[in-house]
Amino acid sequence: MDAVGTVIKPHPSVADAYQQVGQAHGIDLDQETIGRRFRQAISQYSVHAFQTLQGADDPLRTDEETEVARWRAIVNFVLSPEPEQQEAVFQQLWNHFGLANSWCLFDDVSPALLRLLEAGFQLGLASNFDHRLRPIVEQYLAGFHLKLFISSEVGWVKPARQFYEHTTQTLDYEPSEIMLIGDDWRNDVEAPQLFGWQALYLVRNGQPDDSAKPNSYPTLSAAVDALLK
Repeated sequence: MDAVGTVIKPHPSVADAYQQVGQAHGIDLDQETIGRRFRQAISQYSVHAFQTLQGADDPLRTDEETEVARWRAIVNFVLSPEPEQQEAVFQQLWNHFGLANSWCLFDDVSPALLRLLEAGFQLGLASNFDHRLRPIVEQYLAGFHLKLFISSEVGWVKPARQFYEHTTQTLDYEPSEIMLIGDDWRNDVEAPQLFGWQALYLVRNGQPDDSAKPNSYPTLSAAVDALLK
């Protein structure tokens, strides 16, 4: 499964967290503005776009250093702190989203994972995140014995072929025996299917055109229902 947007979500919201940190540093932005800027920044500073700007040989490569630099650029874009504030603002937000208490599970996650375990599935997370995902999983999902495939540790982000190949080789399964459930059509459905995986598309509060795509489900529970029937 994917992690953010599929299994976990920020709590409080990203806009709320950014607003609180900004206000602590004298930056007064409303949540609507923060949300709009954040969505723009996530696109403008995707790993592919960020690494292209940096002149990387392969824009889908990543590591912990790249993730820190990329998120620093995102924070600066969203909150526009004064130069002397930038590092303090960034560090506060970076640390905030590394705390397990800054996240929560979607309500349907634990029951769905328990059903999969009882049905004999081996569970894992395949996520474009960094090392901060580990304490979150440890707090909320330790009992499910998830295998973690984190892009900054693998060295490649979804949708890179190398990410799925690494995961397949580590699991020692045939590609057709692996299923990815996630909320990103390209990363969690199109790309893994291209490399022989199965995939289900999770559309939590999605747009109508998203819900009309093949193998689309509004909740993780509904996706698991389809998988187990």
